[in-house]
Amino acid sequence: MMYTYKLATLNINGISCPTRLQMPEDFSYNHVIDSALLQDVTHPTIQMINRYTARINQVAEGGGTAILVKEALDNLNTKRLPSGRGIAARGSLTLGNVLQYGPRIFLTE
Repeated sequence: MMYTYKLATLNINGISCPTRLQMPEDFSYNHVIDSALLQDVTHPTIQMINRYTARINQVAEGGGTAILVKEALDNLNTKRLPSGRGIAARGSLTLGNVLQYGPRIFLTE
């Protein structure tokens, strides 16, 4: 059986105030996103988005990356780049997220 997943990639530009941290949650809920790839993650509160599990790769020197996955799909094994600039997850989905300046890269299987 073939499944269709809705993915989004968002550069959240290091948001940290509580009001703006609500924006990725609202976006994911309103657009029925199954998984979101986030760039420029600088605040650990991103892991508290309701109905999603966050896999975060963040380092002290700057923005990192994260993968948000609906809780029902969370069976992912995660690998992280030491720089914080990349994260990959494999399970029922295969996802990759690299923070770079220019086009964003993501893969799905």
